[in-house]
Amino acid sequence: MKYKFLFLMLALVATSFLPALAHDFHTSITDIKYNPRTQALEVSLKVFTDDLEDAVSKFSKSKITYNSKSAEQQKQIYAYLQTRLSFELTKGKPLTYTLLGSEAETDAVWMYVEVPVKNAKLAQLYVKNAVLTELFSDQMNVVNLNYKGKTESALLQRGEEQKRFSF
Repeated sequence: MKYKFLFLMLALVATSFLPALAHDFHTSITDIKYNPRTQALEVSLKVFTDDLEDAVSKFSKSKITYNSKSAEQQKQIYAYLQTRLSFELTKGKPLTYTLLGSEAETDAVWMYVEVPVKNAKLAQLYVKNAVLTELFSDQMNVVNLNYKGKTESALLQRGEEQKRFSF
C-alpha cells in the first residue's frame, strides 16, 4: 500500500510537469469532485495533446489537429470519451455525462465532463478510465476522486482500467 501511494504521488508530480517531460511517458490525470449544489460529478481530464489527436484520429478515422473551437472536433472527442471513460453507481449501468468543453495548455489538453447524479446515494462509484490505453501499453491514468472532503486516488492502466471507490 505504501509503495502504491508513493507511485501515485510520483505519477501525480510527473503529470504536473507534462510539457517539460520527454514524451516517452504516457500518462493522464483525472480529477473528479462531487458538487452537492448541482448534485453532479465535475470531472477534469488532462492528456498530452498529440496523444489525444492520435486517439481521436484513429477512433474517427480522420486526421485531426486539436482545436477547442471546432464543434465537430468536440463531438469527436466526446464520442471517443464515451468508449473509454465511464462512471457507474451500479456496476454495469453507466451514467450519462456531458462534455462541457476542452482547452489547450502548452502540450496538454484539459477536457471537462459533468456527470449528473441527482437524488442518488453515493455509497460507491465505479470509474473506468481506459483513455489512450488502446495506443500505449504503458499508459497510466491517475484518477483522483474527492467526495465530501475525502480524496481517494487510483492508478488505472491496460488490464486494470476500472476502480470501485467506496464512500
